[in-house]
Amino acid sequence: MKTIPFLWTNDDITFGQADALTRMRDFLGGLEIPGTFFVVPIRSVGTIDQDADLLAGIAAAELAGHEFHQHGTRHTPFECGVPDIDMLEMSPEVRRSFDEKRFEIEASHELPVMQRALQEGQEIWRRAFGSSSRGFRPGWGAFHGNLYRALDALGFDWVSARIVSMTSWRRNNGQWDAPLDFREGISARAERFPGTDIYEIPMTGGEYAFKVPNLSEKIESMIQLGCDEFDWCYQRDLPFVMVSHERAMAASEGAGYEVHRRLLKRIKESGKAEFMTMNAYFDRTLKSEPVLAS
Repeated sequence: MKTIPFLWTNDDITFGQADALTRMRDFLGGLEIPGTFFVVPIRSVGTIDQDADLLAGIAAAELAGHEFHQHGTRHTPFECGVPDIDMLEMSPEVRRSFDEKRFEIEASHELPVMQRALQEGQEIWRRAFGSSSRGFRPGWGAFHGNLYRALDALGFDWVSARIVSMTSWRRNNGQWDAPLDFREGISARAERFPGTDIYEIPMTGGEYAFKVPNLSEKIESMIQLGCDEFDWCYQRDLPFVMVSHERAMAASEGAGYEVHRRLLKRIKESGKAEFMTMNAYFDRTLKSEPVLAS
């Protein structure tokens, strides 16, 4: 039986969240699945290089086979570009700020400005770990052409910014009848951005626990959606890049953890998935991928 790469990824761990990381490390350890974590360098109360407990937790997780990459710099909605409209609709306040501060936001996306902002996070990362992150994921799924150019100039290998299907996010926003919707205009394959050495590894899987209530039918709905989206990727020989947030997994009396536990178990038992980290996938396959069309 053929397999496709399965990449379980997690966003938003930052200063002061060593306990959340430990919970996820223990959870993944019980399933024997490696995780790829995207860590925010700056929080209002401190930076990750100042958090000894978090750094110890990351070191322990790396020994267990997990890996870590930079997640924006401050994780603000527009620091790396503009999110998909569906993402903006999840926060009316953020959507309104895009309308009211459009010129200010556009100025922040000029290449030198964006590069300085990303470099600030990169320098904190180097202080924390002694080397740069190879991968990058922007907050809010935001993107901009200058994001790829800035990351290329800063020496990153790859970025995971694009969301291929918004179905899980729509369901998290209360649209429980939202159909499977892999958008044809967004490549589901990992490809190199034109004019750079940066590869985009899109999120082909969804976020199945962000606002799921602790109701059996909603939990099952998200599990089935995850299976359906995995099968869509399997039929096309695509990697399945799944997204998660620990605060979402733990909310609603742990309903999100239940979604992940049952979904991961089903897919693992199917024998169709090869679980790996993002760097492992990049190193194994991406140098042969085609360049994105201009």
